[in-house]
Order: sequence, then structure tokens, then C-alpha cells
Amino acid sequence: MSQLLPILDTERRQRASRRSIIAAVLRCALVLAIAVAIRVSHANQNSVSTAAESIVVPIQQVQQWLPNAVAAGKSHDGLMAVKDEAGAVIGSVIATLPAAQHVIGYRGPSNTLLFLDETSTVIAAELLDSQDTPEHVDAVNRDGEFFNQFQGWSLGDQSTQGAVDSVSGATLTSLAIAEGIAVRLGSEKPSLRFPDSFSIADLDKIVGVDTDGDLNSVNSYEAVVTDSEFNVSRLLRTGPLVDSISGYQGPSELLIHLDDRQKVIHLSLRRTFDNQPYAGYLDEDTYFWKAFQQKTLREISKIDLEAEQVEGVSGATMTSLAVADTIVAAAKEYEIRRQQASPEVQRRTVHWGLHDIGTLLVLLCGTAIALTRLRGIRWLRVVWNVALVAYLGLMTGNLISLAVVFGWAGRGIAWQLAPGLASVVVVSFVLSAFTRRNVYCSHICPHGAAQQLLRRKAVRSERLRGILKRIKWMPGAILVAAAVVTFLRLESNLAAWEPFNAYIWYVAGLTSITVAVLSLVFAWFVPMGYCRHACGTGRLLDYVRRSAASDRLTIADGVTVCLAVGSWMCLVA
Repeated sequence: MSQLLPILDTERRQRASRRSIIAAVLRCALVLAIAVAIRVSHANQNSVSTAAESIVVPIQQVQQWLPNAVAAGKSHDGLMAVKDEAGAVIGSVIATLPAAQHVIGYRGPSNTLLFLDETSTVIAAELLDSQDTPEHVDAVNRDGEFFNQFQGWSLGDQSTQGAVDSVSGATLTSLAIAEGIAVRLGSEKPSLRFPDSFSIADLDKIVGVDTDGDLNSVNSYEAVVTDSEFNVSRLLRTGPLVDSISGYQGPSELLIHLDDRQKVIHLSLRRTFDNQPYAGYLDEDTYFWKAFQQKTLREISKIDLEAEQVEGVSGATMTSLAVADTIVAAAKEYEIRRQQASPEVQRRTVHWGLHDIGTLLVLLCGTAIALTRLRGIRWLRVVWNVALVAYLGLMTGNLISLAVVFGWAGRGIAWQLAPGLASVVVVSFVLSAFTRRNVYCSHICPHGAAQQLLRRKAVRSERLRGILKRIKWMPGAILVAAAVVTFLRLESNLAAWEPFNAYIWYVAGLTSITVAVLSLVFAWFVPMGYCRHACGTGRLLDYVRRSAASDRLTIADGVTVCLAVGSWMCLVA
């Protein structure tokens, strides 16, 4: 019998270990279900706001940058054409949303107004609104030079986009704004003069009214034509490719029909600012179009009109020569865009900075100390805590917080803009779930390190102990409140709920600084007082942490199940 006891004890421990693993996995699944529900909730809001979005910019605001402006009307792709008294387009105004709605900072995307001149080059940028942390947004707005960096960037031309200096203390917010501007300007450049998209009338004009073909747009300037015999050809309109070559009174837009060998088989005027009957003379002169027919766009892009002796149409010389120049310029632009659309086109990259690299080193060192016997060396622990406060806290500000966790749950992890902070968040949750240690709270969090430096002997007051026991629900309540506020998309600055934003003291709000100071005072009297009795972020990490008691049901499990089920029921309803 005595020999069986060790075996039975081992089996009991193994069963308990398996139960704790299953319980930890289930808790992680519940947290993930809530995070996905938050994400879906925000995605639904994005789809509604995107469909209904209509930004009106007062003409007085436009005139600050385009003094001759008298009107700004909404045009193609959310781009507002700005016109002068004569009705000529002298510039435009665009907003970065919804095109850049996937680019987030700490909490959400930012919407920036861009003022462009007649060549679609940025002359000014202004922040319209932002869902990011208010203190960081204010820091960006106070920086007089940040938005000046975008002057000279051009719509549809990534080569004009240079490196951007972020705002100190609001690095992630300012980088997200810059990335949003880059995304918006990197999109296809629409035509203000010819904004109308493809229609069946274009197919009738180029092929004939008796056609039974289908027209499917690929983008603003190209469409695929399929006839009843499944022959495939392409139709181009030159407006989005080039609209600045003027004839007698203005530019012209053409339709170019390409066969399955990518050779031009037909050309026709689609719309022109020139007067009739002069413009009509072009369609009547079949000889004029022969110079471009049966050639590929690459061959047309290399045509020297003078060497080819392309002459204007009698009675419409200026109009026809401008049309010829438009055809060649459009072919050149089409080839440029086709090459840019290849897999070799530069994609968005990860913004690695010195502080991101430093944050990764802190993460590695903190993990090594927490998981080895190094954590028992007292002098090393003191030195490490000082380093955490000084560097990770006061210099980088890369602390996990409710604002970051729930902001990223709703909008996605900003790993490209903040790879260091993203690594801390992901690794901390993984370590809590699989190592039985809350490594972040004990060996990485600067605010936890500051409390350890203030640590004194345990509280001996029975009255204070009683009070602390009665408020042990507070961290969980804060965590639940943050989840509900985020899911319901209520206006609330979660950064002000915690002391972590105070480490970026030169941009932090008064509330965050007050909470930080009071929490440190509390820690002087109650060892690790804030961490144990008020930290919602730490409570979340502790909830997913696997421990010997993980297989026991708790009140927190019931609350989490209610949150998960309730959030998904709201979404389904």
C-alpha cells in the first residue's frame, strides 16, 4: 500500500495539471471571444460610418490655403474639387478616412484633411478628428512642424513621400497620422475634370449599340469587356490617367479599346471641354486615328508625334493635336501604373526605431530574470527596477494599459507602427497563459517596478486589511467597465483610468498624473498596493495566467462568461 501512494499522488498531480491547462485554455478562449466581439462591433460601426460619411469643409477654411477658391463640391472617391470664379479647378481637399481606417495608434484611427493644389500636391494638412488618446492628439496639434512635413507629397505618387519625424511623447499617434496620410495619397489619383465612372453607354459608343457584351470595371480607368462568345478585350478611359492637356478651351477624355493582344482597335472621344462642331470633326476623320491603331500602349507611349508626322484635323487643329498628346501621355501613365502594380511594388514596412529595439531587449532581459534564479538576486532586482522606471517608463512609455489592450482589440494591433509595444503585449499574454508567471507585472512593468522600490513591510493594521479585503473586486470592476465602454463605443479616455500614461509626463493629462502619484503614495503604505487592489490591466493578465488553482471556478469566470455571451447576443440581435 505504501508503494502505491507515490504513484497515486503523481497521477493526482498530473490530473490536476491537465485540468489547470484546460481551464487556462478556456479562459483564454473567453477573453478572445470578448476581444473578437469588440472587433466586430467596431467593424460594424466603420461600415455604417463609411457608407454615410459626408465631410463638409467651410469655404473659409479652404481659402486659407487656396485664396481664389469660391466653391468646394464633393467629387469622385471623396475628393472635393475646389473651383475659382470662372469654374476652373484650382485644387482639391481630401480626407484620410475611410481609406486609412485600418491605420490606428493607441486606440483608433485619425482623420486628416489634406489641401492639394491643381497638380494634386499637398500644400497643407490639418487634423480633423482622432479616436486616439486625447493627450497624445493634443501633443501632435501643438507641434507646429509635424504637419508641415507633408507639404510636397503628391496624390498617387509614392516617390514624393519622405521620412517623417514623429512627435516626442506621441510617437504612435503621430506615426499613425503619417501612415494614414501615406495610405490616402498612395491610392489611385482620380480625375477632377472627368469623374464619371464607366457605364454601358461607353460600351455602346466604342463597340456599338447592338452589342450584348458585359462591362466590368477593374479600376477607375480600365474595364474588362466580354462578348457573347466569351471574347475578352479591354476598355480604357484616359481621364484618370491624364486630364491636364488642353486643346482650344480645355482637355478631352478618350475611350481606347484594346483587343486580346493588347493592341488598339478603336478610339473615340468620350467627353471634351472643347466646343462643337470642332470636337465632332475628330470622330468623322478616320485617318487621324490610324496613327494609333494596331499598336500596343507601350508602342504608343514611345511615339514621337512630330517624327510620325501626326497632323491635326482640319477645322479642329488645336483640339486634335491636344487629343494626340493625351493619347501618348495616357499610354505612358498606363505603363507606369502597370509596372507599379507588380509584386515588386514597395509595401508598408514595419517602423523599427531605437526605442522599439530597446523595448525588445528589456522584454528579453525581464523574461530571463523572471524565469531563472536571477530573480532571487536582490541587488540585481533593485538595479533592474530602476532601469525599468528610467528607460521603459520615462523614456519609451511602452507600458501595457487598458487603452492599448481595448483600443487594439477594437481596431487591430498596431504592430507595424509600434513593434516594440506590440511585442510586449503579445509576449506578456502568452507568458501568463503558459508559464504560470505574470512576467509583465513582476519584472517588466515600470509602475510595478516603482512600487517595488517603495516596498516596505506588510501592513499590520487589521482595520486596513479589512478595508482592502472588501474592495478586492475593484480591479475586476475596472476591467469589466473598460470592456463594456469599448464594446458599446462610448466616449471615454481609458488612459485617464490608470497611471501608465503619466510616464510620458510632458504630454500626460492631469488625471493620469494624479492617479500615478496617489498610487505610489498608496504603495508606500500598502506594499504593491495599486497592483494588488486597483490595476485592471494586471487583473486581466492574472485571469489568463495558469496556476495550481486554475481548475477552480470563480466569480470572475461567471462574469467573463456573461460578458462573452452578452456581447455576442447584442451583435446577433
